[in-house]
Amino acid sequence: MDDVRWFAPNRFCTLVVPRLRDRGLSIALDGDRPARLAIAMDAQVAADACRYAVRHRCPLIHYVWDLPPWWLGRGRHDWVWLVAGRYVWLPRLGRRYAARRGFYSRLRYVAAHAAAVWVPSTATATSVRERLGVDCRQVPFCFDSDRFTPGPPPARRRGVLSVSRLTPQKNHAAVIRAAARFEPRMPVRIIGSGPEQGSLERLAAELGVPCTVESDRSESEVLAAYRVAEVVVCPSTFEGFGLTPMEAIATATPVVASDIPPHREFLGTSPHFFTLDDDESLVAAIEAARAGPPPGRGVLSRVTIEAAAERFSDGLMPYLRRARR
Repeated sequence: MDDVRWFAPNRFCTLVVPRLRDRGLSIALDGDRPARLAIAMDAQVAADACRYAVRHRCPLIHYVWDLPPWWLGRGRHDWVWLVAGRYVWLPRLGRRYAARRGFYSRLRYVAAHAAAVWVPSTATATSVRERLGVDCRQVPFCFDSDRFTPGPPPARRRGVLSVSRLTPQKNHAAVIRAAARFEPRMPVRIIGSGPEQGSLERLAAELGVPCTVESDRSESEVLAAYRVAEVVVCPSTFEGFGLTPMEAIATATPVVASDIPPHREFLGTSPHFFTLDDDESLVAAIEAARAGPPPGRGVLSRVTIEAAAERFSDGLMPYLRRARR
């Protein structure tokens, strides 16, 4: 029997697994072999992880990264039950979640029936308690501290870089508008994919901003982009954790970040913060980042892979000790 069945939708959500295995834990990333404990590291795998935990009668830890307010709105969850391995969904009368009702209602069911709910940030903890009505424990995860490191000093740093999904809440348009206020206009490089690509390219053309929008970049290409950027701008209006500024700080590239709670919680004073919906504030932050020294990397010590593995180990062991008795 394994110690942990680890459900994850991608490599990122398994970053701490090798360190936990080094501590002696037996962790399975796939298959249906019994385990003493299951953990769902993302909403995408929560429903399957819950089925597994019920089938093998083991406790489940549900990791909730965030609860986007544009999906939940001000509504409430629909009724959900897990019956004979299948989810039964009964729509609620009255005010419901704004969108993706079935998905987030199942997510709420899993959270309510899990042995524990873990979250990365204070902001997510607040929303989980308020919107899902369950208690939770803050266990911050990590960025890929093995991969994101400073490189050799580039011959010349150039332009503004923004890395994330091309969706409205990622706020890439603010970066283009800010770049248009410089003379000459600052080149902008956006790495990501999503529905906003066309509108961002049109905005850049209208404002005369040299801009490339690139998708499907490899991990090594993204790392190289961080290392040669003059400034990395992280303009999101909403985050549950906020990886991009951590990755940029780790490469010793100047960072500008939106003044939202998760950025303040994990980044300290390393970035230059700007006020959302204030292009002048963003321009001033970019100017300060260009003129100032590289960011202090010490702030990242609590979000390295090793630090997160230590937190996860401390959190998992009480469940494993009980299961081994």
